[in-house]
Amino acid sequence: MPRTHLRNPMPETRFEIAQMHTQDDADAVMFELQDLPCVNMADVDLPKRQAWVSHTNMIAAEDIAAKLEEAGFSAILIEG
Repeated sequence: MPRTHLRNPMPETRFEIAQMHTQDDADAVMFELQDLPCVNMADVDLPKRQAWVSHTNMIAAEDIAAKLEEAGFSAILIEG
């Protein structure tokens, strides 16, 4: 079950994205995440090769990972 906070009832999911090496990669990941329906907020941490997503329950972490995979970025769920 995704983690939620009292102030932010939306699930938060974190992914490891090993193929994210450059700022262009990070920008591409952000574009894909922000283009998804039901995503409230997203951010990337390029040095850690991670992405964080706040989303509604209408989209599953697996669906987010599948969209990133389609864009060429394998996303491994590490928290959520």
